Amino acid sequence: MLSVERRELSPWATLVSRVIERPGSGLQTYHSLAQSDYVSVLALTVDGRVPLVRQYRPAVQRITLELPGGLLDSREPPETVAVRELEEEAGLRAIGAPALLGKLLPDTGRLENRFWCYFIRAEEIQGWQPEMNVERVLVTRGELRQAILDGGFDHALHIALVGLAVLHGHFAWDA
Repeated sequence: MLSVERRELSPWATLVSRVIERPGSGLQTYHSLAQSDYVSVLALTVDGRVPLVRQYRPAVQRITLELPGGLLDSREPPETVAVRELEEEAGLRAIGAPALLGKLLPDTGRLENRFWCYFIRAEEIQGWQPEMNVERVLVTRGELRQAILDGGFDHALHIALVGLAVLHGHFAWDA
């Protein structure tokens, strides 16, 4: 690598330009985005339902259905973010410690951040008030499965998190 230049685009994204010399190709410039790590949670309530959140996402210009989650503040451990986001977005309190399922690379060609995946068993928080513009939706395992199959739940990273939970033995479709 010959040089790196960083240009902050907003509080959420920095454009990184790297000049690299490649044999036979000469100098080439590659771009990526540096941004905060993502943290998301697949949770199961005491009665076996899965909390999802419905909200408008300007990047895709539509309302999406997703797992609860947020951005990692460099001063907080990711498991703290997982628990807090589950409380804020879904009105659920963790029962026991969150289980780290993995730390994934969202897009190795363009993004420099990581995706922290957690599984949490949870119970209702009495008196919880939903965040503005975020709707909690509680679904059965079968409803989640069908939403993935019919494209109603299409966040690729969140589907990967569900897959990790299955592989780690924390989640099963027929339980």
